[in-house]
Amino acid sequence: MDSDTTIIGAGPYGLSIAAHLKAAGVPYHIFGSPLESWRRFMPAGMILKSEPFASNLWDPERRSTLERFCAEMGKPYQHVGRPVPLELFLTYADWFRERTVGHIQDEKVVRIARLKGGAFRIELAGGAVISSRRVVLATGHMDHRVVPPEVHGLPEPLVAHSSRIGDPASYAGRDVTIVGAGQSALETAALLHEVGAHVHVLVRRAHVEWNPPSIPRPLLQRIRAPDAGVASGWKSWAISELPGVFRRVFAAPKRHRFVAGSYGPSGAWWLRERVDGRIEIDTGTRLEAARIENGRVLIRIRRPAGIEERATDHLFAATGYKVDIDRVECLDASLKRMLAREAGGIPVLDSRFQSSVPGLYIVGFPSAPVFGPIMRFMYGAKHPARVLARHFKSSP
Repeated sequence: MDSDTTIIGAGPYGLSIAAHLKAAGVPYHIFGSPLESWRRFMPAGMILKSEPFASNLWDPERRSTLERFCAEMGKPYQHVGRPVPLELFLTYADWFRERTVGHIQDEKVVRIARLKGGAFRIELAGGAVISSRRVVLATGHMDHRVVPPEVHGLPEPLVAHSSRIGDPASYAGRDVTIVGAGQSALETAALLHEVGAHVHVLVRRAHVEWNPPSIPRPLLQRIRAPDAGVASGWKSWAISELPGVFRRVFAAPKRHRFVAGSYGPSGAWWLRERVDGRIEIDTGTRLEAARIENGRVLIRIRRPAGIEERATDHLFAATGYKVDIDRVECLDASLKRMLAREAGGIPVLDSRFQSSVPGLYIVGFPSAPVFGPIMRFMYGAKHPARVLARHFKSSP
């Protein structure tokens, strides 16, 4: 056996789990490019939507928080109401990794298969193969991108998911249409507009939802409605802090409906002034069809007043993500078939994040329908990190 425990993915969940395992003395390997999706796919100039207190990576003693990093580096920090730029967060993540995790094997895992003896065969992009008794799948949300069926099969970069936008400056002077009403759509629109692109946003809803301004509050207000990993209030606090209870108390269909319908598309309060009155937003509209014509994207839009066609240089679908374990590229097809499902592509997970395949643990975004919407956010990483470190230490 080359490894007892192998973590696949070095994002917030992978790093937090590695930090907990290292502190607990549990041997492990971790594969992946640190914060790859954040570095490669988040646009330059992006700002995190989560409040500073909810933008931590997690070590068991809480000695490597964003607040501690800012204090040591002489950077301003405020619990709430001071948005965190992507560049600052990535620098913090490197600092966290050096302090709490150490070496990461920066190699891509291309295939995970089940061996007859119960272990896992892990193939790396460079050609190496290792075996591992346990695997923690912490590959994030990128495999679960959703684009409207109306644009399936259309070529990049003319048509793409908003996570593929890259450097906004490359679209200066171009006409860009964005489909969506959430933070990704609105912030992408603002960034593109600010570099000189002509931006047009299509929104199905009657209006855009904006989060209320976030400011430090007196103690009494925080008791009545505590700050939480997602939003504020006691309901949000329970969702943020009690994912195990969420899994245990509610039946799968109810969990799935709640996760799908909660904390929906909205824009951060600090983004509103960069969008309102500056960017063309069409509410109550629907993308009916799209095709490529003369090197541009010809789109058909349904409005309340009727159908309109227009050409645009680029179309980005800021239409989010949907859990589908079958879309995780590194899982072997035979291993996917072994996985029991709660519904569709949602894997069955026990209270320790273990799938129906013994030794395969699934954390982060794919676990959200089971443990609740907090697993869609980096704040949720503290839960599987703590659970897995305790579990692995007690069952060597």
